[in-house]
Amino acid sequence: MDPNKNTREEFTNAIVSRPIPEFASPDWKKYVQRSQVLLDKLAHHTAMAPNLHQPYMTPANSKNKVYFEWDFVGRTLSMFYALNPTLQGLTKQEKEKWQDAIGRTTFTKMLILDTTPGMLNMMTETTYPDQRGAHPDFGEEILELARHLDD
Repeated sequence: MDPNKNTREEFTNAIVSRPIPEFASPDWKKYVQRSQVLLDKLAHHTAMAPNLHQPYMTPANSKNKVYFEWDFVGRTLSMFYALNPTLQGLTKQEKEKWQDAIGRTTFTKMLILDTTPGMLNMMTETTYPDQRGAHPDFGEEILELARHLDD
C-alpha cells in the first residue's frame, strides 16, 4: 500500500483483515483479535468521518480523541504483527516489544475509559488546541471493547 495514495480506511481494512495464524499463541491471538475489532470500530466512528477517506499520510481533518486512539491502536497492532505469533524463541528485543505492545494496550484501555477529567482529552487539547472542549463520545460499544482489551 502507498501511504500517499491509499486512504486510512484502506489501511484499516488491510490491518484488521489480516488472518490470525492457527499456530498463534493464545495470548498473541487474544491481543490481536481484540485490537483488530477495536481499530475497526474506531475507524468507523462518526468522529473519524472527516479523516477516513483521506490518504493515510495527509494531515487529518479532525485530530480528535477518536483519531488519536485509532492511530495509537493501529500502531500497537503493527507491533504485535511484527512478532512471531507463537511467541516462541523471541529475542530480548522482541520480548521487550511484546511487553511494550501489552503496555500500550493497557494504556489504550485506560485512556478510553478515563472520563474524569479525561487524560485523553487533555493530551488531545495540548497537542491540538483547536480540539479544546470538542470531545466526541466513544459510545458504549467502544467502551465495552476497551473494558476487555487486556482481560
